[in-house]
Amino acid sequence: MRLGVAACLVGAPVVLAAAPARAQVVVLDTAHTLYHESPTRTNMTVYTPGVALSVNPTQWLTIRGGYEADIVSGASVSVKAGPAYQAVNPGADVVSTASVNDLRQSPSGGITLRKGDVAYTAQYTYGTEHDYKSHSIFVSAKTEAYEHDTQFELSYARNFDRVCDRTQAVNDRPPRFRALENSDACFADSDPLRTRHTLSIDGLQAGWTQAWTPTFATQISYTAQILDGFQSNPYRSVILAQGLKAQEHHPENRARQSVSLRANLFIRPIKLAVRLGARVYRDTWDITSGTGDIELEKYLFEGFRVAARARYYKQNGASFWSDDYTGGNAPLGPKGQYWTGDRELSPFSSIGLGLRLTYGIQPVKGRLLGLMTGLKVGAAADAIQFSYDEYTLGGIPITNARAYILGANLSASF
Repeated sequence: MRLGVAACLVGAPVVLAAAPARAQVVVLDTAHTLYHESPTRTNMTVYTPGVALSVNPTQWLTIRGGYEADIVSGASVSVKAGPAYQAVNPGADVVSTASVNDLRQSPSGGITLRKGDVAYTAQYTYGTEHDYKSHSIFVSAKTEAYEHDTQFELSYARNFDRVCDRTQAVNDRPPRFRALENSDACFADSDPLRTRHTLSIDGLQAGWTQAWTPTFATQISYTAQILDGFQSNPYRSVILAQGLKAQEHHPENRARQSVSLRANLFIRPIKLAVRLGARVYRDTWDITSGTGDIELEKYLFEGFRVAARARYYKQNGASFWSDDYTGGNAPLGPKGQYWTGDRELSPFSSIGLGLRLTYGIQPVKGRLLGLMTGLKVGAAADAIQFSYDEYTLGGIPITNARAYILGANLSASF
């Protein structure tokens, strides 16, 4: 679920520090992101291009459309075992990897209707991959009050997803389920070796943004989600008991919620924006996490800004998480119903550092190149270091898990 009200706070220092921009008729945005991570024995590269177009035929109506894609390549863990099994079977390759190549495409369209200080938004997004299909609807209502210093927003999102899986034997149970070999013929109804599972996601968010002074604003938001359906990685297996290789098995129900608080301060004498954020998260898989971030953005000269940011994240593991499901280390009781090889369900923390450059041009009169009323370009770079408390690959701790993110964006108004 996209956090719709967050953009209001992120841009607050710009709005508070500068004169209001002229109303635009057409805005074209394009963004490109390159993500690369390289933990031990695995790696993943994702290139994400996107383009969006919004049109304001009247003051009370905005029509928008967009397209985004994820081009994925790399290698991920396909069979996960822990140190106990490695000790008993020292010659076995208890961690195997598989190549990953996928293309996710996601066109979207929506409208916003405005009447006075109230705006209503509706959007539909369709997502398709070789092994996944998604239909998503998003609706929101936003209103401003108290001379536009206060903003309230309420939004709801619903996903109708289908996930490809391998057809299992009729009498088998999850400990004997076999992982999906590949995405071939995933949505071909005529293939008896392929089946589809459903996943529904309901999301609700409420937000309050408040400008306390011309240079200080805060935002608090609450987000809740309910997921019902297939949530495992169909390609990943986990070594159980005395060497049984079983497809990863997660609970089908998950409820999660979070509370976020953000604060923005613009220091006029030195033209510096300070942004602070904190988030607390909890779900029914017993994962609790906390996030803290800070960003400093300096206005160097007309239209040019540079920002440095830092982020810290920490979570515990899911209730059914174990680095080893064999021998005496196998979880007992409710934990024994499920197993996972997902390191993102293990206890871990991360530290991220980033830099962003932004340059915008808005002519006082006339148009740029005879066409544009405004132009803004930006570039960003981030590095993230992960620290896993328990997750190992064949009993070997991961010590060099890092991710690098490069981004570029352009926005033109006409």
